[in-house]
Amino acid sequence: MITLRRATLAEQAYEELQAQIATGRLPAGRRLLAEELASQLAISPTPVKEALAQLERDGLVESEARHGSVVRRFAADDIAEIYEARVLIETHAVSVGMKARRNTPAFLADLRATYAAQQAHAERRNTEDLAEAIRLDRAFHEALVSLGANRPMAGWHRMLLRQTQTIRSYSLERYDVDRARAEHAAIIDALQGTSGGIAVRAVRDHLTRSREEMLSRAPEDLPPRP
Repeated sequence: MITLRRATLAEQAYEELQAQIATGRLPAGRRLLAEELASQLAISPTPVKEALAQLERDGLVESEARHGSVVRRFAADDIAEIYEARVLIETHAVSVGMKARRNTPAFLADLRATYAAQQAHAERRNTEDLAEAIRLDRAFHEALVSLGANRPMAGWHRMLLRQTQTIRSYSLERYDVDRARAEHAAIIDALQGTSGGIAVRAVRDHLTRSREEMLSRAPEDLPPRP
């Protein structure tokens, strides 16, 4: 008999705070007080402090002298580094997965379902649906990395995706639905073939354009790294 483990209060607090950061309800630069957050979540401060420590390890929260924890503000240099790492991980996973023939019909069917759901939400063009579209975008890229069958690499990648989602959420209205649709479709098409090189190029092109889109926002939204 399988026993399901219930999430701890710290894990629940982490998921809630991560969601609030990702959707911009806790915006960049917001000071995070454990006691205040605990009151809002109707729990004690201890699990909130544990959640904040995990958020800091994930790169979503920073500790500042005399100010405690604050929601991280990502600079242009941060975005460039995150995308450099994502390109390395995702293209490697696709290349390895194609060689091992893990791009099975079942895998492709699941990927298409995620793609279709993402587009359905994105086309509604409201804050809640765009946030869900971005979550499904994350699921799409997690699926690509699963082709590599490398658990440590997948763990690093999930952390990078949370950071990417957090950065993008601050500008949901700029989410280019048409570009995402076309580029994800190109990736799926490439994965249906036998050429790992074509699939790798489709993933690299998509991530490069995503990076450039983020870096094109107003300078005041992307302060230089101190």
